[in-house]
Amino acid sequence: MPTSPPARAASPVAAPVPPPAPRSYDVPLVVVTALLLAYGLTMVWSASAFVAQEETSDGYHFVTRQILAIVVGLVVGAVATATPYRRLQSYAPALYTLSLVFLCAVWIPGLGHSANGAQRWFGLAGIHFQPAELAKVAVLIGLATWLHKHRANIHHIQGVLLPAGVAILLPLVFIIVQPDFGSTAIIVLLCAGMLFFAGLRLSWFACLVGPLVGLLGIVMVAEPYRRARLLSFLDPFADCAGDGYQVCQSLLALHHGGLAGRGLGEGSAKLLYLPEPYNDFLAAVLGEELGLPGFVVLTTLYVVLAQRGFSIARRAPDLFGSLLASTFTVMLVGQAALNLGVVLSVVPNKGLVLPFMSYGASAMMMNIAAVGVLLSISAECRPADAKARAAGPVFT
Repeated sequence: MPTSPPARAASPVAAPVPPPAPRSYDVPLVVVTALLLAYGLTMVWSASAFVAQEETSDGYHFVTRQILAIVVGLVVGAVATATPYRRLQSYAPALYTLSLVFLCAVWIPGLGHSANGAQRWFGLAGIHFQPAELAKVAVLIGLATWLHKHRANIHHIQGVLLPAGVAILLPLVFIIVQPDFGSTAIIVLLCAGMLFFAGLRLSWFACLVGPLVGLLGIVMVAEPYRRARLLSFLDPFADCAGDGYQVCQSLLALHHGGLAGRGLGEGSAKLLYLPEPYNDFLAAVLGEELGLPGFVVLTTLYVVLAQRGFSIARRAPDLFGSLLASTFTVMLVGQAALNLGVVLSVVPNKGLVLPFMSYGASAMMMNIAAVGVLLSISAECRPADAKARAAGPVFT
């Protein structure tokens, strides 16, 4: 009796590969950044119109240049948003090297530009760029890449911490001799914050950060003009015609504005009383014209920005994304807090801009780029990542 051939085993059918999930960006972060940019443009117009008319015969001179900086920044930010943030690890050496080249360029005759005794810019065709702003971002990306790569032995001194310190120190040397103590201090503090977020033991953190803070203090009082600025901070009205002039005018503007403010465009501090009112002391003009409600709106926007940034850091899928998101958030919101502290005379004057608000192309472009990186990280966040991180430390 013939036997039937054995049944052939069914060939396995490959499971369909699910399509990649669409990138979903943090919409509230986009909205709050757009509101800050619009708020800033309005105040730059109000604060600069009189000075621009006097100096250039064009009342929209500074506003036009600020709009150009925002447009370029939005292009850079869009590229950063569309680029998967993990690629920044491979771009880190190039960004770091480029920042060093730009820092050297400020000393090239015909290319470098100096103002108020500082050699901090280089430029062509009347467009100036401050490379310390790029160095700030490049150093943070490089340090985050390094710590992510060596996350298993972050406490190793010779293999991890010492090389990181040397890499951080090199651009700082170029920046401090410009001189630019404010950017130097900000980079040091941000790098220290990143080490803290990365999980460096508090005892090690104190041993590293303590001497750095002491060194910054020595550098701060080494130059006579820095000592004078520090003394004027303790009592600005004791030298209101000298080193305390800006802070005195800032406090007077806030006093004249009172609770309700004088109205948009109606302030007097910007009428050649407050030097460069569209720059570091823009918040003083805002306080005079829009009063307490204007300040409340401003601080609320920064609080929302901080909340969104730290939320992205908590939900980031890896240490690299978490370190970038947390430190970039501190960079943006921390500089805002320091700027407002200077305007209110609660911290010494360090010449820091108000992010997304103050006039300044370099800072504007780099700050928007930082938001682009935050958005790129937010696109990689998944509910599973949030659940996993909710069970443990925020930054691990």
